[in-house]
Order: sequence, then C-alpha cells, then structure tokens
Amino acid sequence: MKIYLQALLFSFLFLQLSLPICSAQQYAIDTLQYQGTDQKVVNLVILGDGYTEDELVYFEEDAKRFTDYFFQTEPFRQYSNYFNVFAIKTPSPESGATHVGNASDCVHGDMDLSQYPARYNMFTKKYAVPIASPNTIFGSSFDNGGLHRLVVPQKYDVIEKVLKEHIPNYTQVVILVNSPFYGGSGGKYATATVNFMSNDIAVHEIGHSFAILADEYWAGNQYAIEGPNRTQETDPTKVPWKQWVGTQGVGVYSYGGEGSKSNWFRPHEFCKMQYLVAPFCAVCQEVFVETIHHKTNPIVGARPENKTITDTDSLSVFALKLLKPSPNTLTVKWYLNDDLIAEHIDSIYLNIGMLGLGANQLKAVVRDTTSLVRIEAHEQHVYETSWSIVNPMVRELTAPESQWGNRLETCFNGGQVLTLKHASRGLQYNWYTDSLAGTPFATGVNVRLNHIKEQKTYFVESVWKNKKSTKSKIVIHVFDQVAKPEIKRIAWDKKLDKIRIELKDRSDDRYNYLWCNENGTQLYEWDDFNGEYVRPEGNNNVLLMKKSNHQTKIYVVKVNKLTTCQSEKLEIIVPKF
Repeated sequence: MKIYLQALLFSFLFLQLSLPICSAQQYAIDTLQYQGTDQKVVNLVILGDGYTEDELVYFEEDAKRFTDYFFQTEPFRQYSNYFNVFAIKTPSPESGATHVGNASDCVHGDMDLSQYPARYNMFTKKYAVPIASPNTIFGSSFDNGGLHRLVVPQKYDVIEKVLKEHIPNYTQVVILVNSPFYGGSGGKYATATVNFMSNDIAVHEIGHSFAILADEYWAGNQYAIEGPNRTQETDPTKVPWKQWVGTQGVGVYSYGGEGSKSNWFRPHEFCKMQYLVAPFCAVCQEVFVETIHHKTNPIVGARPENKTITDTDSLSVFALKLLKPSPNTLTVKWYLNDDLIAEHIDSIYLNIGMLGLGANQLKAVVRDTTSLVRIEAHEQHVYETSWSIVNPMVRELTAPESQWGNRLETCFNGGQVLTLKHASRGLQYNWYTDSLAGTPFATGVNVRLNHIKEQKTYFVESVWKNKKSTKSKIVIHVFDQVAKPEIKRIAWDKKLDKIRIELKDRSDDRYNYLWCNENGTQLYEWDDFNGEYVRPEGNNNVLLMKKSNHQTKIYVVKVNKLTTCQSEKLEIIVPKF
C-alpha cells in the first residue's frame, strides 16, 4: 500500500515551547560507530525521548536498531564509513509520549495493553492510542497539525542545550520517541517513534534536513520551491537532474493534474521522498553523496603527522588513513614536486635521492570516482594533504634492498621471485645478470625467474630521472637435484588382494613420495574398511591400489622433506589385474 507523507513537515509551523532549562547535566553517550575525528566525518546523533532511567537499556536497543536500518539504506550503506554515530542517553521522568487525541484521523477506543509484552513495536497505524500526557525530557507529542501521526518534540531549547553540552558539532540529529504507535516528523531534527514502520519516517526526514531534498508528494504551495529534486522546468535537458534522465527510471514527472501542483515536476515515480516504502531514487542518492562530500574529508589521518620535515636522514613511510566507500571508489595519486610517482596505493616509501636541493613537496590527492554522482560539480571535490621536505644537500639514490636478504635459495630447475624491500614509488628498478652489464634483463619491484639449474648472482639498481644508485647483489643458491624415482615392481598382492607398486628407492626418512592420477588428484593407500584412499604412514615409497579391470596411468614424484624440492615426475602404467 502506498504510504503518503502529506504534511509531515507541518512541524515547521509550530511554535517551539520555551520551558525553563535545568542546570547542566552530563548524560552517558554510547558510541555506536566511530570512524575518525569529528571535523572530517558526519556526526549522526541519536537522542531518546520518553525513556525512564530504567528504560534506557531499551533506548540502547532502539538506537542500534535504527542505526542498522539506516546503514541498510542506499547510499548510506556504501558511505557508512563516513559516519560517526553517537547515542546520548537522555532519561525522562515518565515513559512514553503525549497524546491528547484531538486529531481528526486519531483512532479512539479502549485497548488492553496488558496482553502485549513490555516492549511494543508492532502496532499498525489503526490501533487505538490511549490518551496520555507523560512528563518527558523533550515533550514529544502526537496530533500536531491535525494529524495523529505527526509526532513533534516540543522542547527545542532542551534539545539544543543537550546537544551543545555533549556533541555541539553534530551534523544530523534523530530523536527516537519511546512509543509503540506509528508516527514522526521532520524539520531541524528528524523524529520517529519506535514503531516498526517509523524508521522510514526518520530516514525520509533526513532527506530534508541533511540533503535539503524536497518532498516528491504534494505537501502544499508553501513548500513549492526549486530544489535538486523538484522544479518547474519541463525541458529534460535543463532540469536539475538532466544527467540522469532516461536511466534508472528517471524522467520529468508532474506532481498532479490540477492546480498549482501541476506546474511542478519531480524526477521519479517511486522514491522514498514520495513513498516511505520505496528506496531513494538515483537523483536523491546523488544529492546525499554530494552532501556527504561537502561535509566530510576522506583523509582523516596522515603519517608522519608533522607536515614539515627537515631531518631527511630519517625519512620513512608516508601513509594516509582514508574513509573508504564500500565498494571503494577512491583514487589516490602521489606527487613529488608535481611529478606523479604513484597511484592506487595508500602509502609509499620515498628514496632520499629523489629529493631536490632545498624545498620539496610531497602531495597526496584523493578523489571519489563513484558512479552514484554524475553532476559536473562533483569534480570540485578534491582532497589533498602534503608534506614540505627540506633537503640541505644533494643526495645519492640509496641502493635497493632485497626483501629476504642478499642470499636466496631455490630448488633445482625451480623458480624464484626477487622482491625489493620498501621499494620507493616513482623509481625504476633495473635488474642485471652482470655488474658491468649496460642493458637490464628486467625492470620492476618483482622479478620472476624460472628453471634455475645453477647458482646465479643478480644485480639491481634504483633509477630516478638521470640518477642511478649503486647496484645491490643477490645470490641465488640452488639445492641439489632430487633424483627421479624408479619402479622396482608392480605386482598383485594376493594376501592383501591389492595391486602393489614398489619403488627401487630404499626407505629414507629424508624423503617422501607423492602419488597422483592423470588429473593431478593425489592418491593414497586404499582402505577397504572405509572404502577410500587414506594417507599412509612412513615415507610412502610403496603404494597399494584397489584392483582395476583396466589399464591405469599414475605418477609419482620424490620430495625432499627438508627443502620440499621435488624430482621430475615418473609416469607409471598400471596393468589390469
């Protein structure tokens, strides 16, 4: 059923009741999510109204439930890392919310609440609501503007005082009202009861207060103003959402056929800004993401913290701590004195020889390439951090260093990967087979070598523009070749009723044997009791196989247990028995 939100924002029309504020009181704060410093992320603050001191445990549950629901909604799911979430435990003298019962759509009648558990959360909108006037911290009440479901906190001065004394730099506030009956409102603070259907009200209202989105149902002439998702323009090439027209159901749709509403248009026919049960349309999601970009900086930390570096002898890693969407759509580019030296990486090492004499600048530039945003203004969201590095003298490039030292080992005819430790981005690394060679056989941080049969020495140097480091030496030692096994006999073991395959190799604890079939599946001894092959004990130089009615091809390799080096594979044709 379509749920219309008509007049939910009537809360803007109500005078705020100014009641005396008690002396400053500190309330406990639950940190439901913390991603970084509050200057760079969205601070979502949840307050509770109508929860007594004993009911604050329920407020904790309700706040977590709302947070989970909020982050299941797109685009907040993708950008959940950009939010801190705090729940301030604000107790009320009495439980519930005020209900005077004077709204025209209010359901009247008696209701036996004793048949329900202590926490109600499953009432539909048609349940009779008891008349009540509890004393609560924020004075939330039903029946505002002639609408029963319009639940509005009346003590705005108390709300502002609590926020100022606890989290003054809040970005968005949600007030959860401890009532099982459906309702909520918008305005400066998104408000919702803990009814199971009310979370959508709060999320819808966040569209107004956080992203300044318009209602996509007709709420009245007083709200008819131009916005990112409402316009009087009819030309699809000129509407605010022109870049989305023709995709994902976005078009130019009239609010209505008669009266002033026929002169206004929206981008979609099924969006949460019109129907609570709908998702946000692509246009509204774009506005949310752009708002998040305006209010946040994905670079929440950088190392080293000191942005002016004079001790170049102690240069180490430069790293960013980023708030990443999920999936991650951030791009990172690193520049040294305006030369691009690295990208698509959060941290780099810098070779001291890359620095010029005097002042140098290392800069990291971050952009969000999300497909949720198409407007041209998105390109303006560029986030940077930089370091000033003062180099007092001309330095040579430091020689590269092997990740595993200057001596590596490999099996005969095996492979090896030469990897550099703390490789500096922007450098070229040249590899040679001779210290005097002028032409490298390979370049890069990692070099793969195959079929090595003898000890070999390799050399590597760092290159930056017209500078070269001294060459580092890496020696690869080759283990002795493991001899290929030989067949001694293949026979039928009548006593065991199995095929017995023996190798010539004597039993030697230094070696083991691996047997496999043609497709590479490893073979073990056949166990009649379990009806399967099992791993044998010992060095496995004998294989017992189940009787076969056809010729079978299997393979065996000899393995050095200490080095794990293997021999060449021996092919064995097993006759049928």
